[in-house]
Amino acid sequence: MIKQAEQTNIAAEPVARSESIQDAGTTNTGEQKQATGKQLVAIIFILSLATKMFLLPIFLIQSTGRDAYIIVSVFCAFDLITLAITLVTMRLANVDFFELITSVTGKVGAKIIVSVIGIFLFFKLNISVAEILAFYGTNVFTDFDTSLMVIVLLVFLAAAGTHTLRALCRLNELLVPLIVLCLFILVSIVVMTGFDLANIFPAVRDPGDFSDGLVHYGSWIGDFTPLVLFIGRTKTKKRTGIFAVASGTIGSAVAVFFALVLSAAFGNVPSLVDSTTNLSNILQFTVGNMYGRLDMFSSILWSVSVFIEAALFFYSTCRCISFVIGKNTHVIISLCTSVAVYAVQVFALIDPTIFSTVVTSLACSVTVPIITLAIPVLALICALISRKRQRLLK
Repeated sequence: MIKQAEQTNIAAEPVARSESIQDAGTTNTGEQKQATGKQLVAIIFILSLATKMFLLPIFLIQSTGRDAYIIVSVFCAFDLITLAITLVTMRLANVDFFELITSVTGKVGAKIIVSVIGIFLFFKLNISVAEILAFYGTNVFTDFDTSLMVIVLLVFLAAAGTHTLRALCRLNELLVPLIVLCLFILVSIVVMTGFDLANIFPAVRDPGDFSDGLVHYGSWIGDFTPLVLFIGRTKTKKRTGIFAVASGTIGSAVAVFFALVLSAAFGNVPSLVDSTTNLSNILQFTVGNMYGRLDMFSSILWSVSVFIEAALFFYSTCRCISFVIGKNTHVIISLCTSVAVYAVQVFALIDPTIFSTVVTSLACSVTVPIITLAIPVLALICALISRKRQRLLK
């Protein structure tokens, strides 16, 4: 019996070694097929709501006035195109995103590409974190130090970075009913209250301001980028793609609807919109106070969505770093990423003016849409090449 046990242990050693080597080369070990189609649909719905319902409409109204909702519509349409490309790639690919890129571009090329993607995800992560801090600093904890507030947020994000994709998906499933409930109540109240659509006509009154808003706010494009990590790791069914597209379309329509409501109210409260980013005050003036604290529902809706989005961007950033360095030390990587986010938020973007200047700069606003489209297109090309190679081998 002892000899048999020793032989079993000896036979198991090469397997363990091979698994450890595999762990260093990929971040997908032990995480295959962790997301279900329903979880993917739910996450797409949340991502479509997250960052396009807070600062973006306010910034656009400040710069373009009543045409803000049109620009939000253009951005949502662009993101839906990238979503469709990503979903097609999910149907074609049998391996995860990192293995897919490596199989076509090689290890060195893949690490260079993933490094660029990681920097992009880190940039988008900081936009989400900055919006969370701006919202809670303006609406909730007005006397709370931002440098302490960001630490509390980063504890949550670091925990998300050390867990698997399955854990994030399960958390998302628990929160979706709350989001849908708040969304239903909020939409019902806005519809019953009514809003003056005449304020948005005629469209594009000032073509110069409209073009300026369209060009300088492209940093808010790319909400669906983290979904590339779902490639090869999602249990998709025949109709998963249809439900996923429908989910993204409905969520985008909701974001456009609220941008439309705020744009219609611009003519009535231009001084308020020009002087603050307090979403609660703007919503109160938009639909009136007859229904009480309407902003509570919008706050819950937006807060939950953006927390999930920030967690997904953080998780994706950490997995990109893990792939580039070739190690799965998720705890250390999460802690280092948290420190980097803290440094950016406290020392670089602490001033809202600096944040606005950075994200609306021409360099960021042009680069973000290009990378946003390039990532799913690259994944799709690699998936097509990989399938062609498999057919040739057969």
